[in-house]
This record gives sequence, structure tokens and C-alpha cells, in this order.
Amino acid sequence: MTRAEVEEKLIAIVRKEKDVPDDKLSLETPLADAGIDSLDALTILFAIEEEFHISIPDDRARAMKTFGDMVDSIEMLLKT
Repeated sequence: MTRAEVEEKLIAIVRKEKDVPDDKLSLETPLADAGIDSLDALTILFAIEEEFHISIPDDRARAMKTFGDMVDSIEMLLKT
């Protein structure tokens, strides 16, 4: 799966779980600035794990501060 495909799927998951405006969902946008709180993040992480059939370690989940971090982490987990 390419990085663009991962990014596309993540955008779809985030949009399904939380109504985030287009201009708030760039790779550099901090998740908090997009209106994603800790409960939203948890729901999104569960949806990601289900969609990609992966398990995201707690330390990696806590390190996700931006949408780009999320893409990087999922891409790395898919390669292992």
C-alpha cells in the first residue's frame, strides 16, 4: 500500500468519526487544532486498527500529534 493510499484511507476514517473541515486536515495540522480531543483520537485509533488489521502500541499512539504523524506511524506499522 502506498503512502498516498494510507493517507486517503486515514482521511476517510477521520472524516467518518469526526466532522473535520478540509482546511484542518493537512499533514502538518496538530490533531487538537482539528478539533480532535482524546476521546475522538481513541475512537479514530480503534477504527484505524480495524481498517488496517494492525495493533497500534500505546507509545506510538501517544506520539501522534499531527495527521502526518498518524500517516507515518500507520505506514511504518504496515511495513512490519
